[in-house]
Amino acid sequence: MSTSLTTQPRELTLLEGLRAVPPRVARGHRILPLRYEGERLIVGAAGSLPPRALDTLRRLGHADVGLEPVTAERCQEVLEKWYGPAGDVAELVAGLPPSGENLEPSPAPRFLELTLKAALAEGASDVHIEPDARSPRVRFRVDGILAERVSPPPWLMGRVVGRIKALAGLALGECLFPQDGVFDFPTAEGPVAVRVSILPTARGECAVLRLLTVEDAIPTLAELGVPEEVERRLVAAAAAPEGLIVFAGPTGSGKTTSLHALLRAVDAERRNVVSIEDPVEIRSRRLRQVPVRRDVGLDFAGALRFVLRQDPDVILVGETRDTETAQLVVQAALAGHLVLTTVHAGSALEAFDRFTQLGADRALLAQVTRLTVSQRLLRRVCPYCSGEGCFACEGSGLKGRLGVYETVAMNPPLASLVRRGAEPGELLRAARDQGYRPLLESARELVRQGVTTEAETLRVLDGGIS
Repeated sequence: MSTSLTTQPRELTLLEGLRAVPPRVARGHRILPLRYEGERLIVGAAGSLPPRALDTLRRLGHADVGLEPVTAERCQEVLEKWYGPAGDVAELVAGLPPSGENLEPSPAPRFLELTLKAALAEGASDVHIEPDARSPRVRFRVDGILAERVSPPPWLMGRVVGRIKALAGLALGECLFPQDGVFDFPTAEGPVAVRVSILPTARGECAVLRLLTVEDAIPTLAELGVPEEVERRLVAAAAAPEGLIVFAGPTGSGKTTSLHALLRAVDAERRNVVSIEDPVEIRSRRLRQVPVRRDVGLDFAGALRFVLRQDPDVILVGETRDTETAQLVVQAALAGHLVLTTVHAGSALEAFDRFTQLGADRALLAQVTRLTVSQRLLRRVCPYCSGEGCFACEGSGLKGRLGVYETVAMNPPLASLVRRGAEPGELLRAARDQGYRPLLESARELVRQGVTTEAETLRVLDGGIS
């Protein structure tokens, strides 16, 4: 592969690393591609670089190779995690012929299987399979960011999409209209549900695969990294016999995961817990989960009406986004049920205004609300390189994510302000009096602790920490 002529170090992405040092070479000689310094490839190894390994790298086109010591533990971890399933995909693709004519059996099932294994190993939430007659690509969304991975040759792409359709029970011959489906992918920990979306484009059919949580593998609030004080407030609110708990934030901020983690604290043996979701992304045997089906007229509001006839104690409404649902949610909380829901709002305080914009009665909202929560997901400083940039984090210095939270518990002064539609400044002062800490302040503390960076805070919260 070509390298930059600059002498500045350039960390390798996973895809570049697989190309620079193929899996067989990395595993056989136990070496890791780290970065380029100009034309020089820097590799990591737990000991000295064997002459045989150096000869192999030179045959691959790396005339100048440097060695950087790494611990045996780190070498093993990277080889297993980043060179494991991802390396298997690279080896499969490297062994494919330039044309797929008369090639039987098709390698599409194996390519898809290995790609899904690689995505799960990296903790990807989505796999994007994007056709192109010359350069198709596969991308994983990891920690909220899309990154390119090993792609099949153009002739195999259509077969891969066909394999996905077959697994999801979709129409194989339908190439003009979008299709949605789901299939189970077996793993050692149990089946992972893969939600499929097929979209015809000018270059072919794009497939996006959403990887859903393994059955009942739902983290606790502590495992999500929720601060103790926030966890205490959440658990106390969820223990109440009735009322409304609202999670606010944009799509992809982790609201659904946090809600399901909170439901783990609910006594589902003694309480009837029902969820209405679009779609059911996190399967749980503890809940009775109702998928929204708009094709038959069953939206959130319609499903909620049926659920209320099922003697529920706790109801999770996946999203409140229309007037009918907002009013029903408030009425359900008023009627003696504990209701948890989400809204698209910028902060825990803005959740009140969002509900009233949707048509909820202010007085009733103030009466039933127990807690509003807002959250975002920030990428962590990479534990392997302490933010310097490495192969594991693809040079970004960030690996993994944690939540940052703010909560507002309803009390009489705040309820009075909500009832009369007080200005945001008044709500903020009342919330401050009860210990409200905005997201930005919590993020600032995480930056001071070295857990995340100012740039990441700026990217997610659109305001930095000034």
